Amino acid sequence: MRHLTLIVGAIAALAFIVVAAAAPEVEIRQAPLTWQQAAQSDGAVLYAEACAACHGSEAQGDGPAAPALATPVPDLTRLALGNGGVFPAAEVEKMITGQDRVAAHGSLEMPVWGKAFEDVRADRKPGARWGFARLRILALTEYLESIQAQAETE
Repeated sequence: MRHLTLIVGAIAALAFIVVAAAAPEVEIRQAPLTWQQAAQSDGAVLYAEACAACHGSEAQGDGPAAPALATPVPDLTRLALGNGGVFPAAEVEKMITGQDRVAAHGSLEMPVWGKAFEDVRADRKPGARWGFARLRILALTEYLESIQAQAETE
C-alpha cells in the first residue's frame, strides 16, 4: 500500500510540473499597496469630497468656501511644523470626529464629520457604523500626515 501511495504522489507531482510548464507566462505586477498607501489614497479622495471646499485643494486653507467662514481656515500642510515637527495625529482625529470643538465644524453635540462618516453606513448597527467611520477618519488622518510641509533648511 505504501508503494502505491508513493507512485500516486509521484504521478501527481509530475502532472503538476507538466501543467505548470505548459501554462502561459503570467505577468508579475508590483507589490500590492501597503495599508498606509491604501489609506492615503482613500484619504485623498475623502479629503477632496469633504474638506477641500474650506481647506482648499492643496490643504492650505484657501478653499472656495473659506472667505464665508467667520474663523480663518488653517493650513493643514503645516500641522507638523506647528507641533515641533511631529504630526499631531490624535488631535487631528479629534478635530475630525468633533471631540475637539471647532466652531466652524458645528457644535460638540452634533459633530459634523464624526456623525456624517457614521451615517454613510446607516444600514449597519451602531458599532459597525462607528467602525466604518473610524476607518475613514484614519484614512483622512494618514493622508493629511502624508502632505505635511517639511521644515526649510538654510
